[in-house]
Amino acid sequence: MTVVHVLGRGFFTPSFPTLAAYRAGVADESAQRPAVDFVPSRNKRGCSILTLAAAEVAHQACVDAGVSPALPALVFGSCHGEMEIAVAQMEMFQEDKGLLSPARFKNSVHNTGAGMFSIAMDNRGYATAIAGGHDTVALSLLEAILLLRHDHYETAVVALADECLPGPLTHFSPHQALGVALVLGREPHPERGSLGTLSLPQRSPDALFASETRFGGNPVAPLLDVVDALDRGHSGRVALSLPGGEPWYSDVQVTAEARART
Repeated sequence: MTVVHVLGRGFFTPSFPTLAAYRAGVADESAQRPAVDFVPSRNKRGCSILTLAAAEVAHQACVDAGVSPALPALVFGSCHGEMEIAVAQMEMFQEDKGLLSPARFKNSVHNTGAGMFSIAMDNRGYATAIAGGHDTVALSLLEAILLLRHDHYETAVVALADECLPGPLTHFSPHQALGVALVLGREPHPERGSLGTLSLPQRSPDALFASETRFGGNPVAPLLDVVDALDRGHSGRVALSLPGGEPWYSDVQVTAEARART
């Protein structure tokens, strides 16, 4: 297997809770945080927007793909991880006699989103969390595609999110919050087919990097470039990393069936 099929996608950014809303430019100012309606309120209490966005877009992608969320391998990823909670914990160390909030501490690890999603969806299979800096998109796709090549999984979810960094770190990466997810499959869906195919990520010999202006340089935005290429029927090489990472890319091929749907 040299390529995998893209079966579904998910999207969230504040004011645009779905890909359809974003494409239409219809802002919902009440949607500043993901709804994550499939998770009980007690389980998402104290979670960051990063965790909620990752779980939300993973669920959206499964629904879009027509795949049960209990089945795929789970690959969650973030460049920065749970910085909102990490900064809050450090402030508590300084201001509250060194005492931490157990409720917030349990949500401060990198795989919080994967854990929340797998528990809510009763997904008892493989789950991992990737932290690859500006190469997170490429390395997360690499992990998922290799799982499909060499393990028993027929589908895999790649769910990536990064939040707006809190003070005093905001000036290091002043991007907006964004979550993007794909469901990848060994084969097209038996009824819905495929949006197109995606190759194993490779390093670009000509130093091809993505550019990102829509979300203030959010490191997971190159995954949206993959979605854009598929949705617009544009086959070709798509850069997966922003400057500051390695020059990774994947080849996107839009199938004739998918092109007819665009």
